Amino acid sequence: MRSLITFTLVVFLSACSQPVDKSLLQASSFNYPKATKTTCPSDKTGISGNSEDNKTSAGATYNLRTPSNYDPSVAHPLIVVFAPAGTSARKSERHVHLTKEATEAGFIIAFAKNKRLSLRALKQLSSIPNDIKNKWCINPERIYYTGHSDGGTITNALTFLPSSEAKPTAIAPSAAGMDSNSLKQYSCPKPLPVMVFHNKDDSHFEGFGKQAADWWAQCNQCSDELSPPDSNGCRSYNNCSANAQTYYCESPGSHSDWPNKNNRLITFFNATL
Repeated sequence: MRSLITFTLVVFLSACSQPVDKSLLQASSFNYPKATKTTCPSDKTGISGNSEDNKTSAGATYNLRTPSNYDPSVAHPLIVVFAPAGTSARKSERHVHLTKEATEAGFIIAFAKNKRLSLRALKQLSSIPNDIKNKWCINPERIYYTGHSDGGTITNALTFLPSSEAKPTAIAPSAAGMDSNSLKQYSCPKPLPVMVFHNKDDSHFEGFGKQAADWWAQCNQCSDELSPPDSNGCRSYNNCSANAQTYYCESPGSHSDWPNKNNRLITFFNATL
């Protein structure tokens, strides 16, 4: 395992203060299937609704949202959102505004507070999924990572670094600061579904998104050929390994802009069922 990992850091300011529809920040109810089986013990202590400033034993902090009608006996898929540099969990939630759509689809969603990137910080952040599993009813086979800017970089790193505590089922990094020269230093993890988002007008990390998508496609044993873009600007790589579909999604916008393809992201995560 490498003793040093180097990232480009960007201080994230403007986008997190942009107005957002407050209804998108409210947890929704989930239409639980009638034939749901009890899959979790009754000793889980996680509460329904909003849970603020949770801290893991390793030192990571996160906010968490469940469906408003959370059933603690049913195993839920989990999304962990990693924040841009210098961004609180609450500001990250506003930036990606995934809460309503995620909980409506039956996900529990957690927003990690940013930590300055280092191997120690990555180890701390990797403790979040297991901390959540200990408190809430989570399906361990359905854990997903996403995040923007530094959060996208963290999403990538926690997936391919052998030292990370919990491996995701699928990932959707956005505006990550890792290009082909950075990524080629690391060994591929086992194939998994990947959807890379990167905006066309990203002047901080110009071209990094496609380079990262190409690296993931190579890891997932895809061909170099891509489909035409769909209505969300997403192109799929052809002939990937089974259960390791790989996408590159590009839309207008600057580095600070969240791609705002939340429905597409949720659909992608749900496709791993």
